[in-house]
Amino acid sequence: MPTLKMKVFHWQKLPFDVARHSRSMWAMMPNSSRELVEPDYASLELLFSVPPTAPKEKMGPKIKKTKEITFIDPKKSLLLSIVLKQFKCSNEEIVNMIQKGDRSKLDAEILKQLLKLLPEDHEINSLKSFKEEKSELANADQFYLHLFEVPSYQLRIECMLICEETTVLLECLWPKARAIRTACETLLTSHRLPVFCQLILKVGNFLNYGRHTGDAGGFKISALLRLTETKANQNHITLLHHILEEVEKTHTDLLQLPSDLDFVSKAAGIHFDVMRAEASANLKKLLEIEKRLFLSTDDLKTQHAKSLQGSLDASKDLQKEFATIEKKKEELADYLCEDRKKLSLEDLFSTMTTFRELFLKALQENQDRKEQAAKSEKRKKQLKGEDAKRLKGEYGKSGTLNKN
Repeated sequence: MPTLKMKVFHWQKLPFDVARHSRSMWAMMPNSSRELVEPDYASLELLFSVPPTAPKEKMGPKIKKTKEITFIDPKKSLLLSIVLKQFKCSNEEIVNMIQKGDRSKLDAEILKQLLKLLPEDHEINSLKSFKEEKSELANADQFYLHLFEVPSYQLRIECMLICEETTVLLECLWPKARAIRTACETLLTSHRLPVFCQLILKVGNFLNYGRHTGDAGGFKISALLRLTETKANQNHITLLHHILEEVEKTHTDLLQLPSDLDFVSKAAGIHFDVMRAEASANLKKLLEIEKRLFLSTDDLKTQHAKSLQGSLDASKDLQKEFATIEKKKEELADYLCEDRKKLSLEDLFSTMTTFRELFLKALQENQDRKEQAAKSEKRKKQLKGEDAKRLKGEYGKSGTLNKN
């Protein structure tokens, strides 16, 4: 027993029942006095005792004594302490929130961190066998001790986490699902799109007359992107420019087609299959937690059953929305003469968004060209007028050339 206060040696302590099993080296320690090696305790006291500190004058608040006793890995203890400091409340209050299932201060990220930093078996055994003053323990160790008082604390945290993750996930996925559904319905109900496509069909059949591509009954919607690839004899004029000029003269309502595609452009870039995979994985986790909860204590069931059921119902509602979108997708495939199994909503929305941009760009370029032509015509008239005035000045009123 040291006579002086010694410095702490941090290690991962093994309880006796763990260390002294029959195959452990600790169970095979030599008993003979000739084989035992005793340390030089006097040297240890000399080298590793905590030096006494002189009493300081009262010049300010006392420095809080550092809590040195810990059974947790230093890195893990530091991470847990950082998490706990975010709450700005006592360990008892944090544990009380976990016990009550109160998620008001426990968002998904914090719950994930807590779940990763839960005590391992050796830490549980060491802390439960600690018989000295609990206040001497580090903050993270004290938090664990409070946590041990909560039955099924890991399952409670997992229930809170899955409900919180479900809330966050659904808040993210619902707007995307609505955007996809609206985009599908927009393409199915736009009256301008089929009218415009009929016009393109007539133009295409006229251009392709006599060729194997002529006499078409329709075309794949991706062909709309090819309208800018067919160049006119005039510089910078494409088939799309020409068609829009004609539309402006005879069917101005079709110029509003881009407004029909607004919702489609908002859905571009959303990956429907990825959304469904995320939602399905989350629903699977919910169902697994539900099974575990069913086998748990009554108080735990009572506490989390309602919120878990709410998450399940909300997730199933989203699955129903996905089923509706799938039906809309099949309708679109039929509507656009595409293979139901091969049609990709992401590709379709991307195509229509690009077409919308090309349409608007061609409209603007037509307008710029008109304005440029008008300016050019105005300039020509001005120059013609100036020439007339100059000639009039040179010949004079008599009509004969003035000589200086």
